[in-house]
Amino acid sequence: MQYDEISLRELIEIILKQKNIIIGITIVSLLISFVVSFFVLDPVYEAKAVLMASQVTDKIRPIQKIEGIEGILDTISKYPQLTIETYKQQIKNPVILDEIIKELNLDKKGITRDSLANMIRLETIKDTNLITIKVQNTDKELATKIANTLSKKFIAFISEIVKEQANKSSNFISKQLEVEKAKLDKALLEYKNFLSQPRGVKELEKEIDSKLTLLTDYKTTLTTENVNELQLRAKLKQAQEELKNTEEKIKLNKSLSDEPYMAQVVNEKTQSTSTGLFNVTVTVEEKNDNYYSLKSQISKLKISLAESLAKQEKLKSEIEKVQKELETLQGELAEKKHKENLILRKVNIAQSTYDAFTKKLEEARIAQSSTIADSSIIIVSPAVDPIKPISPKKALNLAIAGVLGIMLGIFIAFFREYWKNSAVEKVSS
Repeated sequence: MQYDEISLRELIEIILKQKNIIIGITIVSLLISFVVSFFVLDPVYEAKAVLMASQVTDKIRPIQKIEGIEGILDTISKYPQLTIETYKQQIKNPVILDEIIKELNLDKKGITRDSLANMIRLETIKDTNLITIKVQNTDKELATKIANTLSKKFIAFISEIVKEQANKSSNFISKQLEVEKAKLDKALLEYKNFLSQPRGVKELEKEIDSKLTLLTDYKTTLTTENVNELQLRAKLKQAQEELKNTEEKIKLNKSLSDEPYMAQVVNEKTQSTSTGLFNVTVTVEEKNDNYYSLKSQISKLKISLAESLAKQEKLKSEIEKVQKELETLQGELAEKKHKENLILRKVNIAQSTYDAFTKKLEEARIAQSSTIADSSIIIVSPAVDPIKPISPKKALNLAIAGVLGIMLGIFIAFFREYWKNSAVEKVSS
């Protein structure tokens, strides 16, 4: 099997041989491009308007959960998140396009919603919050009007969306505020009725304080009586010991002559039956005053001890009684405090909820009264009439036509040379 080899020299020779065809086709391509670019195609102008969005994000951020009623209200009243993709989709919203067509009477110029959408381009600049609205049209003044009208209509459209959300939030909060006000009034009335009941918390606390004071007094007195009992028992024991060592009667030696009467003689040393005075010493027994004094003292001590014991028993009984009353009062107070805490908790929750709704309603009303969209998106640079058209790009078209003409000419040159060689080989064979 033989392979035909074509050298670079042969290729160049073919091109040089067919140069007239290549040049002719190239010239024809350039002429066609020149006529089309300069005389057939209408110049297209592009008007640009630049917007700046202060709350735009690259993507929707996840909603952060905030604890408490304020977090819930923030979620409810939060304005819709506007992303770059949201703007891209909403900039060509049919409602906006229809309003532009109606305002500028574009329907009379044969411009429909679809053709108008095709004129509009939306570009975003990386790492900025700038959005460029581009409108292309053969009429540069019309392109400028469409770009500026679209910017205003788009801002108005976004404003309506945000205000509608604000109105919904405000209406919801207003209705819920009435419900929370009723709950707060109910909780306050319950607390008022609780405070008006007899034997309230403060009254029970004072009564408990009084009982505690009385109990302390009783215990102090009981302690004093215990000490007094010990003292009495010590004195009684001492008096009884002294009484054991004390004779009831004492023996005294007395002279009978000292007596003006006849004494009874006991243990006579000198005994006489005669009457008269005798100079005789005798031993007689008399009551011991100290003995009877001790007995009297012991009796008094026993009476005092009995009184002290009786007083202690009474004090113990009173202490036990007061302690039981105190336990009852403390149980009643604990129950009352628990009930009061529950009611106060209701009141506090109702009050905090009502305050949160009131604050959020005020914020919603302020938002309603302000131009929300003006703070979220503004026109940085309105569109002006473009000076030069963006198309057709005549130089570029001529360059492309020249390149295509050369390529087409070379292709035809090689094809002709191939066709001739094939015919010669066929005849020779």
